[in-house]
Amino acid sequence: MGRKPPVETNYHIPGAPSLALLTDSHNCNPAPILESLALHHPALICIAGDFTYGSVPVAPSTPGILKMQESKNALDLITGCAAIAPTYISLGNHEWMLSEPDLQLISSTGAVVLDNTFTTTTVGNEKLVIGGLSSARVTDYQKWRADHPSSELYHRETYHVTTPTQPELDWLSEFTAVPGFHILLCHHPEYYTFLRDRGIDLILSGHAHGGQWRFYNPIKREWVGVFAPGQGFLPRLTSGVVDNHLVISRGLSNTTVIPRINNPTELIYIN
Repeated sequence: MGRKPPVETNYHIPGAPSLALLTDSHNCNPAPILESLALHHPALICIAGDFTYGSVPVAPSTPGILKMQESKNALDLITGCAAIAPTYISLGNHEWMLSEPDLQLISSTGAVVLDNTFTTTTVGNEKLVIGGLSSARVTDYQKWRADHPSSELYHRETYHVTTPTQPELDWLSEFTAVPGFHILLCHHPEYYTFLRDRGIDLILSGHAHGGQWRFYNPIKREWVGVFAPGQGFLPRLTSGVVDNHLVISRGLSNTTVIPRINNPTELIYIN
C-alpha cells in the first residue's frame, strides 16, 4: 500500500447499519486506514480476513513468538479499529496458521473474532446478527492439526498439507434463524455460490484484490479484473456490489511484485 491512502468507496445498502469494510491489509502500515476510520467513525468496523501475511512466524532469534506478535502492523490495526468502533473479524486464507494464543491476543484488543460462529448486537433500534465464515484453508488446517497432535504452536512446512474444499456451512442455519439483520463476514467472494440463497442480508468479502489489473470492458460497459485466486482469469467477483447484498472490497495492500493497475487500494463505507 506504500504511503498512498486507500480510496474511500461509499455504498448505500438499504437496511444496513453504518459500517466500514476492511480486507486484505496483509500487515501493511495501518496509519492511513485508521486516519480514515477516525474521520468517518462508522458504527461498526468489519475486517473480512487476510489481516496477516505469509506463513508461520519466521523470527529465529525470538523462539515462541506468536504470529500476531510478529505481525505488529496487523495487531496495531486491530487495536486501533477497536478503539474507534466495535470491531468484528473473520479469518481469511492467510490466517490459516493462527493458534489459540494468537486468537486470544486479538480478542484482548476488544475486537470480536468470529471463526465459523456468530454474535448479536444492537445499533440504534436495529438488532444485528454478525457472523464470520472462515476460509476453508483455516478449517481444513484446524482438522489436520486435530489429527496430528503436537506441543508446537505451529507446524512448519504444512501449508500444502491440505487442499481446501469448501467452508463449514452447517452453522449458517442457526445463524440465519436468529431474528435480526444478518451480516456475514466471508473473505472469499467465490463462496457466494453457497450463500446466495440463505437469506443473509449483507455479505462482506475481499480476497480477489480487485483482479490485480483492471480494464474497461466496452461490451459489458464495466471495469473488470484480470485474475483472482479461486476464480482464475477474468473473474466475475472482484469489486463492488452484487445482487444488492454482496459487497467485495479490492483490498488494502499489494502482496506481489506485480503492480496493481487501474486498481487502487480501497476502504469501503456502507451508509
